[in-house]
Formats: sequence, C-alpha cells, structure tokens
Amino acid sequence: MLDRARISLAIAVLALAAVVGSVAVVGADSDGTSYLEPPRTITVNGDGAASAAPDIVDIQLGVETIDEDPKSAIDDNTSTMESVIEALTDLEVSEDDIQTRSFNMWVEQIYDADGPTGNFLYHVANQISVRVRDIDMTGDVLGAALGAGANNVRGISFGVEDTQALEEAARDAAVDNAVAKAEQLADRLGVEVGSPRHIAEISGGFPETARVERAVMLDSSGGSVPVSPGDFTIRVSLSITFDIELMDADDDADSEES
Repeated sequence: MLDRARISLAIAVLALAAVVGSVAVVGADSDGTSYLEPPRTITVNGDGAASAAPDIVDIQLGVETIDEDPKSAIDDNTSTMESVIEALTDLEVSEDDIQTRSFNMWVEQIYDADGPTGNFLYHVANQISVRVRDIDMTGDVLGAALGAGANNVRGISFGVEDTQALEEAARDAAVDNAVAKAEQLADRLGVEVGSPRHIAEISGGFPETARVERAVMLDSSGGSVPVSPGDFTIRVSLSITFDIELMDADDDADSEES
C-alpha cells in the first residue's frame, strides 16, 4: 500500500509540472481575460560563400564518325576512341578516371531534289568523361585528346574534390550574415536578439564553377589548349528564427543618451 501511495504521489507531481509548464507564458486582455501569449520572434535569411582554387577538372570528350556502311562507322569510331584513351593514359590519366558516358548510333536518310535517294549515312557518337587531377595538365590533356581524333567537347568543369571544408566555411559565413541582419533589425526596432528558436538550411553546398556547356566540333594538331580554371565557390543559405526580448528601461535610457 505504501509503494502504491508513493507511485500515485509521483504521478501527481509530474502532472502538476506539466500543467505549470504549459501555461508558462500568459497574458491578459483589458477585460481581464487570460490568454497564451505567442513567443516574440524575428526570422532572417543568411547567405554565405567560400571559394578556393580548383584541384580537379572534368572534361566531356566525344568521337563522332559518319559512314555509308554501319559497320565501318562503328569500327572507325571504336579505333579512334581507343587512340584517344591511349593518348590520355600516356599523359598519366588513370583509367579509373575515364568513363564511358554514352554510345549512340542513328541513321540519316539522304535526299535530293526529287526526294529520298535510297542512300543512308550512319552516325556513331561515343562520349567519355575524363577527370584530370593535375590542373596544370588540363590544356595538354585536351590537346592530346583532340590530336588523337576526339572531335567533340561538350563540357569542361573545374571543381574541388573535397568540398567539406568549403561547405563549413560557407555555412559559418551564412550564420554570421543572419546574426548581423537580426541585430540590425532588432536595434532599429528597439528590441534585443535572444537565442535561436529554429534553424533551417534553405540551400547548401551548391558550387559555382567555370564551366563550358556548349557542344563544339574541334580540330587540333595535338598542341596544348589554353584554359582558365578561375575559382570554385560554394554557397549556402540559411533561415534562422531568433527569440526577441524587450529592452530594459535602463538600456532605453542609455540608448537615448548616446
């Protein structure tokens, strides 16, 4: 009986604590009616960025061949792509950093003034992705690939292999930006910024890179191709809701005197 009484007492204490906690903030209308007062908050967005010199580059290279015979079109394409890959590995590009992206074949019907001639051209396109881990070799890699027969470049994208440090720096900058905005608004409105109540990352880790996206047909004697890597930038955006507190009367007086 004693243990059961103790348990009942403990439950009653917990229930009372829950009730007290649920009505911690109470206000009253002019007629004396009580109501729960919503928290005073301010919400701001913070933007941050961090940049670094790129240490990798991804290149989209292709070989396109055309022939009246489908087998010849495929054989010529295969032979040329093998030469391109050999030229890349001769420059110490790892085979693990060379990946086939697509292989397509389509038929073009030949027309003259009277309509279809009954002849066809067979197009074969083979696209590979090449990762270069020595930025200084980018121009040489492009020149060697073009000299070996690559005739299509669809993209050159510079980046940073390990982006974690940049993301953290950009996130820190976004927090600083949000705090500065909140403090500016609070100062203007005569309140003080309190603790953060809610934090959300709106967008994070999105890179800004020097990138070429247009498809071009190129011819080269195999010399080095000039490139400019620029900077690699990570941007982060946050939304932070802060509690706000009314200034003390002493603080107001000090503010007016200053």
